Amino acid sequence: MIKKLLFTFLILLPILQAHSQKELSNDYKYDVSNPYRVRDADLKRYFSQGNEVMSIKFDDKDIYIQKFNADKPEFISEKKYEKYFPKGRLIEGIKEINDKFYVFYSLFDKDNEIEQLFVQEIDFAKGEFSGSPRLFLDVKGRVTYGKFEILPTLDKKSLLVKYRKKPEFKNDKKSFDIIGLHSFDGNLNKISNKEITMPYTERRMDNLDYQIDNKGNLFMLTKVYHDDSDDDKKSKNDTVANYHIELFTLRADSEKLNITKIENKEKFITRLWMFDSPKGGTVIGGYYNNGKGKHFEQNCDGIILFKMKEDGSLTDQFTYEIPLDLINEYASEKEKKKNAKKEEKGEGAKISDLKITDLVVREDGSIILAGEKQYTITTTTTSFSNGSMSTYTSTSYIYTDIVVTKINPDGKLGWMKKIPKYQRGFAGQGGMSYKFFSNDTDNFFVFLDNVKNIDLPIDKTPAMHSDRHGGYLTAVKINDVNGEIKKGSILNAREVEDFELHQFSTDRIVKTNNTTFVFEAYKKKKEDVMIKVTLK
Repeated sequence: MIKKLLFTFLILLPILQAHSQKELSNDYKYDVSNPYRVRDADLKRYFSQGNEVMSIKFDDKDIYIQKFNADKPEFISEKKYEKYFPKGRLIEGIKEINDKFYVFYSLFDKDNEIEQLFVQEIDFAKGEFSGSPRLFLDVKGRVTYGKFEILPTLDKKSLLVKYRKKPEFKNDKKSFDIIGLHSFDGNLNKISNKEITMPYTERRMDNLDYQIDNKGNLFMLTKVYHDDSDDDKKSKNDTVANYHIELFTLRADSEKLNITKIENKEKFITRLWMFDSPKGGTVIGGYYNNGKGKHFEQNCDGIILFKMKEDGSLTDQFTYEIPLDLINEYASEKEKKKNAKKEEKGEGAKISDLKITDLVVREDGSIILAGEKQYTITTTTTSFSNGSMSTYTSTSYIYTDIVVTKINPDGKLGWMKKIPKYQRGFAGQGGMSYKFFSNDTDNFFVFLDNVKNIDLPIDKTPAMHSDRHGGYLTAVKINDVNGEIKKGSILNAREVEDFELHQFSTDRIVKTNNTTFVFEAYKKKKEDVMIKVTLK
């Protein structure tokens, strides 16, 4: 009897193993560094240069700068700074400008009512701060929370610092925004220093994006409402948007604000971004909907694209509708039936909660635009105990499908693809969402996924990956020319050598060259590891 049971177990063992572990892809390999001491921090940022990686980690009091060899991978050095920045500072950004790295932080001078922005250079080669912090910019009076935005240009050769002054009036029907726009060259020398009073009240406008070109010219993109409703649409019977888009252009050698009106009419634009083009000019891209159906403002019918010359004039406008077939990919039968009814009513099927996450303008003028479905679900539970009632509210953070679009240099649609996934967590983004990078031939989307989704049929919905519960690090490769998709598992987070990976975050992934990237993760026992992934 025992022999018979043993024989049966040996027969079933390969089958059980096949169900418990998915084979990893041969298109990728990974190497793990020796463990090194973990440094807990509220803020962690990672940068690469040559064959090295630098991390900078901030907690309430201390700062750690760590260096790594990205080829091996291997921990190199660590520099600790105790109470280096003054108490009350707010880190505004860590940026690469002209092949150098800088920490920007703000501090309010209460006695003199001055907002101050400081800069501290980092010596990448030595893995330590270079010199001392210096005052970079000061602003008389208060600025709104979030304070300063640090916006490098596409080539990272110059940057824009933007802020919004605290409104004089609380009534946004009377208050006019004052926006500070300060441009600097690659050596952080000031190019222009301007504060602009907006031509419309706060209630009448919504600032969408800001940009600086390589010559120091400033651009602002704004939504201008036609009345004081501060709403995209006044009633469900409206077929034309209750606003239009305006582009403000302020040249480096001028104080005059030029305005270009962009008519959107029946296109209800949800979000727009501006990006420099390597061939000169700027690309404006985003999503639109047709204003039909419930909660239309959360829906996406397609992509809208504008091309702009250096003088602020528009050259081309394109729209690309998301086809029904793509919307129905990896959708449930219930969703497909709903989409069919929307088509019959003339509303059109849509993708809801799609957020722009990446827009890349290539050297040849082609564009890759990616968006991800992101939303939250809040639930309230009421319980009674010993005659008293208690209420508990919880929020789920959901990150699902990615829609990727390639637009050719002539403005024609190259391809449009959907990447299915379903990530759910309970503490913000955590290890969810994805990391995008590309090389000369392919586009890569890297994220933690449920292994059941590797060979997911197009008529099935993706299985859920729960954040902080293992998962397979997955790469989706999309051929840049024809849009061909190939998906593969890089590693199993529960089985990396003899330990599990913890505290994975896509924010910790950094590209080191066209065929490799690295990321840091926690392995317990108060130790971190650096993992190098190679694309074969």
